[in-house]
This record gives sequence, structure tokens and C-alpha cells, in this order.
Amino acid sequence: MSTMRTNYVELVDEALLVSRELIRVAILWHEMWHEGLEEASRLYFGEHNVDGMAEVLRPLHAMMERGPETLREVSFHGAFGRDLREANEWLQRFLSNRRNESDLNRAWDLYYHVFRRINKQLPQITTLELQVVSPNLLSARNLQLAVPGTYRAGHAIVKIGSFLPTVAVITSKQRPRRITIVGSNGLEYMFLLKGHEDLRQDERVTQLFGLVNALLINDRNTSKKDLKIHRYPVIPLSDNAGIVGWVPHCDTLHQLIRDYREARKILIP
Repeated sequence: MSTMRTNYVELVDEALLVSRELIRVAILWHEMWHEGLEEASRLYFGEHNVDGMAEVLRPLHAMMERGPETLREVSFHGAFGRDLREANEWLQRFLSNRRNESDLNRAWDLYYHVFRRINKQLPQITTLELQVVSPNLLSARNLQLAVPGTYRAGHAIVKIGSFLPTVAVITSKQRPRRITIVGSNGLEYMFLLKGHEDLRQDERVTQLFGLVNALLINDRNTSKKDLKIHRYPVIPLSDNAGIVGWVPHCDTLHQLIRDYREARKILIP
């Protein structure tokens, strides 16, 4: 990366900024703590693994100590910072000698209180405004960076012009986002921004599909029938976040199941 930066300073800086901010939008502090407390609870109460529990919570508390950078993070810090700081103090007191388990119980009383409040708030988050969750992404305009998935050798590069200010949150289990990039050609490109998932294997599958398509095109019999696999871009941003090209005129499996249940008035137990 340092070698690339030497020759393409602006391009590398833009790539790092966009990647960092997309990850920030993909996984809010609310979701990080919700997922972290759920995993820490499983390790402690389910497996009696105190060290594993502490390892899960450590980076979350370190994140809180570094302080908020966006209005959304400021709001979270104001709502939960005091309880989480006190919970961490009880946790560290227990870890220092591991004798008084009541210290750990006090920590978990606070953690559980925070978890319940976050659990109530998450379903209410159906849209995100970039001004609140990532002002850096909102202000990123006329970049040298290509719109993800559009680069074609020998063709004009469609660069990122801007990001639309409102991001939709899809109400499925992992709560992915639908984000829209405006290209330098004036067209809008929609993407599914996914957190809590490693898309590197998905990317390799799409590469395999590309190889299959090349074989189908080069074969005389299959090329006549126009056989090919419809692909969409998959771009991993980290080991737990990435973006996927939005396929228009399609429904998610979650949406189909929900529509089926609502049409037949099937109650979920």
C-alpha cells in the first residue's frame, strides 16, 4: 500500500476513506455492541469462558475510550457511555484477582441493561442519514476512484461523483443497507452494503462464474444459445463487511416470506 501511495497518493487516500466510512455505515456502534454483548454472554454463561468473554469486550471498550467521531456515535456515547464505563470497571476489578464473582455479576447487570435498550432501538432504525452516520462520505465528491464493479479495461472509467444522503436499512436479520452512488456519468448505482459478513468467499464464487461464462462463450454450441450466469459485483471491504451490486426488480427471501405470512395472516410465535 505504501508503494502504491508513492505513485497514486490521491487515489489511495480516497480508497482508504471510502472503505473506512462504508464500514462505519455498515456496522453502527449500536450493532457492534449488540453483537458483542450477545457473543460475550454466550461465552460466559454458556461456556463459562471468562477469558473469551473479556477478549470480545476489550476492543469494544477501547473503541469507546477513543471517543465518538460522528453525531450517531456521539448519541450512542451519551446514552450508554456511563453504564458501559462502569461495567468495564467492575469487569477489570474481577479480572485483577478473579476472586469476587459478585464484581462480574454487577458488570453483567449493567451490560444486560444496555443490551435490552439497544435491542429495543435497533428495529426503529430504518433509514440512516450520511450527515449523521458518516459526514466524510457525504462530503466525498468528484473522486478519482471508480464506482465499484464498473471498471472495464479499454473503456472510459466511471468515477464516484457523490453518495446519495439517505441510506435505507433492510429489516432482515443482518440489517444490510441499500446505498446509492452517483457516477461521473450522472447515473445512479445501487449497492447492498453488508456488515457482519465476510464476502471474500462470495467474491471468489463470482470470479468462478466469470470463468464459467468465458468457457460458455468460447464453446460453439453454448454460445449459440446465449448461455451465461448473470453476475453482480462483490467487493469485500474487510473481514466482516463489503458491498454487493444491487440486482433490480428482485425481492429478498426475507421479503417473500414476510409477504407470504402477511397475506395469509400467519402469526409468528
